[in-house]
Amino acid sequence: MRGPGGPRLLLRRLREVMAEPVTAQARLDRIVVLIASNMVAEVCSLYVSRADGHWSCLRPKASSARRCI
Repeated sequence: MRGPGGPRLLLRRLREVMAEPVTAQARLDRIVVLIASNMVAEVCSLYVSRADGHWSCLRPKASSARRCI
């Protein structure tokens, strides 16, 4: 099930967030919230493969989750 607006609206909002003059952490928080709301989910974590081969779990600083699952 998708949230209101669908994928085109999500992509437009993601482009807007990426263009904002904010810190990387603020941008990350906003991206995770946008994706979670589009998926109609209360919790959302992103997993990113870094250049050194390790994985990073990304979630908003305000998240109630203490660790990535």
